[in-house]
Amino acid sequence: MENRKAELIETLLPKDTNSYGNIFGGVIMSIMDKTAGVVCWRYARKRVVTACAHRIDFHTPINVGEVVYSRATIIHVGRSSMEVELEVEVENVTDGSTRRAASGLFTMVAVDENWHTSPVPQWQPVTEEEIEKWREVEKRRKGA
Repeated sequence: MENRKAELIETLLPKDTNSYGNIFGGVIMSIMDKTAGVVCWRYARKRVVTACAHRIDFHTPINVGEVVYSRATIIHVGRSSMEVELEVEVENVTDGSTRRAASGLFTMVAVDENWHTSPVPQWQPVTEEEIEKWREVEKRRKGA
């Protein structure tokens, strides 16, 4: 199932910046949330909501006019929940350089038309990288 990945591409405007000309962190968080929502919506084929943003790390400022690539991958699936790893990369289109700008981990939950949790298709990791990420989520969920 390759519907465990999604990418959103945006360019941001002066209205999205602080007084230093950098994009507000909340704008980037919103883009990450949208990307997580899209990948989980496509995977579950039903309505999804954000349950938790476990971690959001900002690595470098993003400047107005740069192209923002937000990439999401589902790394763990529960009964109705999906853990999503996010990476945000930015591109300076003038010189072609790219850099990692943010990363995060979100939990999204599928819900039915009455907003009750709803089961999602099951998925099991196959590659060593997928298995390691799955185990990390299981460990965090157990509080270890």
